[in-house]
Amino acid sequence: MSSFCVFGMTALVARAMAEDEIGWYTGAGVNRRELTREERAALVDARAAELFEKRKTRQISPAFDAPQFAREWLDIAHRSTTVRGGCLMVRGPKVDDKGTIVISKITGMPVTTWLPYEEARHA
Repeated sequence: MSSFCVFGMTALVARAMAEDEIGWYTGAGVNRRELTREERAALVDARAAELFEKRKTRQISPAFDAPQFAREWLDIAHRSTTVRGGCLMVRGPKVDDKGTIVISKITGMPVTTWLPYEEARHA
């Protein structure tokens, strides 16, 4: 099972999210018109910059079997694109507010989630 990944936000992920949000048309009804490539590009750039700064971090790397592979992926990402965050995460048991492990009602097994690697390693 792959237990390590990187959470954060990259400029490329923010741009892809912005492109999904921004359509090719503006207005509604009689005022509806198609955007030019330049207009859409400007809207996508502005939205991507906003998403990059304000969006909550998410998994930006594939899952890896060892932490050194996740660190290597993060080093390459820092060289090739702008990265915000970049926290190494590990799979671990989900814990509630009282500190007890959450158990699934369906399977009876502990629920797993992504935890910061440095904290999980010292726990």
